[in-house]
Amino acid sequence: MKLSHYTPNLTVAEADRFWMTPAEVCELAAIGESEAADVRKFLSNLSDRGYIPCVKSGTAKTSPKLYSLVSAICLRAFKEITRSGRTYDFAAPIVAHVADLSRELIVTHDNINDLDTGPDWLVVYEANHRGEPKVKSTVRGDNIKSEHFYSGGGYDFGVFSSGEVIWNVVRHYADYWANDRILKGLDQVGRYEGCDDNGRPLDPSHPWNANLPPLQRAKRMVEIEEYIIERDRRHLASVLESQGKKVGDDE
Repeated sequence: MKLSHYTPNLTVAEADRFWMTPAEVCELAAIGESEAADVRKFLSNLSDRGYIPCVKSGTAKTSPKLYSLVSAICLRAFKEITRSGRTYDFAAPIVAHVADLSRELIVTHDNINDLDTGPDWLVVYEANHRGEPKVKSTVRGDNIKSEHFYSGGGYDFGVFSSGEVIWNVVRHYADYWANDRILKGLDQVGRYEGCDDNGRPLDPSHPWNANLPPLQRAKRMVEIEEYIIERDRRHLASVLESQGKKVGDDE
């Protein structure tokens, strides 16, 4: 699947590669700052109990865990499902289904933009008479019918907008992946490559920047420099975190 012009095509192997720090996976999943107490507890509970895929970065007891793109998708799905009061155990099989669906969509779609075309992929699930979860089906939004919900002995149903979650997480993965490739020496990307968080190009010569009136252009140049400084700071913090260090620590 093509994500961007500055990364290779995304494969399932890449989606399952463990390399992201807790800070990066929380940011990618958009669940909050990894240092916040509630976010740290949420991530630790899911990681330590085996609810989301992850590996330890070393053999030491305090070695931080590493996460993948699929981990981020699972993390976001858990956040959405449990916010309504569902337990981790209830959400687990639904999230596992969403993870498998994400791998399938990566294989079957040539471009990330294709995931944002047409009706959403909806995962229909239910609770049986014992309160146990069961995924009933995955259906495109325009094909959903009453029979997707009917089940003898079951009355509690839910619908998870999995396609929207997968698309949002996967499309933002490109920048994280590109930075990782640069760090490993696999790519060399210019200082002004890519866009800011609002999708505006960083390249000063891009028409969106170059054709601005003088005062607006000057303001935009300051915004670009401030964004690059903050981007590089976050990247350095993530690298140091993966090594068990913090910005400012002595070498």
